[in-house]
Amino acid sequence: MVGVTLAQRYRITEKLLGGEHLSTYLAQDVAIGVEVEVDVLDLLMSECGIPAQRLEEILDASMHIHSPYVSAMHGWSEEPGEGFFYVVRDRSDGADLAEILSGTGQLPPHQVAEITRAVVEVLGEAYGRGLSYLGINPFQVRVDGRGGIKLFRVGFAWILEEMEPSLAARVSPYRAPETDGGKEGSRTSDVYSLAVMLREMMPPSEASSRLAPLLEKAIDPLPKRRPSSPRLLLEELEGRRDDACEPPPSGSEERGAGSRSGGLSFLESEKNPSYVSLTKRPRRRILRHLLLTLAGGLVLWLVFAAVAGLLGSQGEEEEQHPAVLEESVTLPDLQGLSAEEAEGILEGLGLRCTCREASSRLWSAGRVAAQEPAEGSSLREGEMVFLVISKGRDDEGAGEAAGGEEPPVPAPSETAPGQVPATAPAVETSPAPLQGSPIPVSPPAVNQPPRAVPALSACSGSAPLYVAMHGGASYDPDGDIARYVWYCGDGTVLEGANAQHVYNPAIIPARFRVVLEVYDSGGLSHSSAITVEVY
Repeated sequence: MVGVTLAQRYRITEKLLGGEHLSTYLAQDVAIGVEVEVDVLDLLMSECGIPAQRLEEILDASMHIHSPYVSAMHGWSEEPGEGFFYVVRDRSDGADLAEILSGTGQLPPHQVAEITRAVVEVLGEAYGRGLSYLGINPFQVRVDGRGGIKLFRVGFAWILEEMEPSLAARVSPYRAPETDGGKEGSRTSDVYSLAVMLREMMPPSEASSRLAPLLEKAIDPLPKRRPSSPRLLLEELEGRRDDACEPPPSGSEERGAGSRSGGLSFLESEKNPSYVSLTKRPRRRILRHLLLTLAGGLVLWLVFAAVAGLLGSQGEEEEQHPAVLEESVTLPDLQGLSAEEAEGILEGLGLRCTCREASSRLWSAGRVAAQEPAEGSSLREGEMVFLVISKGRDDEGAGEAAGGEEPPVPAPSETAPGQVPATAPAVETSPAPLQGSPIPVSPPAVNQPPRAVPALSACSGSAPLYVAMHGGASYDPDGDIARYVWYCGDGTVLEGANAQHVYNPAIIPARFRVVLEVYDSGGLSHSSAITVEVY
């Protein structure tokens, strides 16, 4: 294919790798003048072992994965007449992690943590784009000459690997049992793969007392027994503390020379902290002890100054009040109060509020019909409270007064010729109406509120949880819905009949109340809520 131009844009210049079905080429993007790599699979999409529609979904989602650790994908296309499809991605330099491990053996703990952090960040980004499985392995991780880490073929690598027999044999040790036969796995399948990589990258003695059993649990043959998220492995790995200063193992000089021959500064012995730590760690320890000593002296001085200041201020007439820490307030029940009363209470609590009107069958006009957050919620000063103020029942007559009393209707004999009754809206009258007969006018139709019917793709799952929101089932009995507003429960507000959001809280488990509020063209609204649980 050298010399061929794909999509009138990518001119193939060199063949980098070749296999039975998969080949990788270096190409020139003539549109922007940069070099890219093109993976060509000499099979049609319908011959790849998974439904063609699912393959298209995976490739489309992979194009939207953006991270400092990802070699980005530019596009893909199928050539049915030629019998192949191809994927265009960034050019990836350096050596893959499998090649590095075969030449150097296991890695220092801090480098293992750095690689794991990159892998977990990419997994989280991919899950947020709707992908559920990456089939991660060391052949997808590249390390350049400056130590930069990049993952390539993110999202679709497992498909290409299964189609190429030579790659399938190499990556099979990292595949979870449930993915045998080229089946698409899940997040726990990636947990299995990452655990196998960790056991290969670091010596068993480097694993902490909590990390070692967690790795054993992560490679359990049953998916439901594994940790729910690969982030748990990273947190346990970063949490290990190894203050022991051990001498380098025998033969470290030979291992450093072997890494230098590969040209990777990432693993050069003179830049490898695990081997130069014999000179750096004691110095760092001395500096740490010195800083701790200075900090301890500073704390003692501050305590002495505070005690001396307290004793010296006892004779002063003016009382010194300590700074009051900002405390949370509990939101009271505001339903049934007038709008003015509710606003006054919130102002006294230091809270802000915003009001909107809606029909209510329970509360009279001007009263608080609903509040968000609910009664008993803990809020900080300055936070916003949303109030729904009743504007009366929907079935109240058009002529009903604000106080609830209907104004008197004049008798038919009181209607002058050429006039309409007082209860009917003014209309243009004929110059010569019939004497003594009012012009019949039909009362206007009462606008009915819409109905919000939310639907979520997932109501629970492990973080990061991707949720697709659908409000298309919502309806308006007498018209069309003009606006859809989604309150995601974590401060995010989205608009549109369909939306999507990724829940990745800092603290898990967590619950979020997702509210869909719909408005019709007349200004009426209705809302409905669903709870999402992230663990």
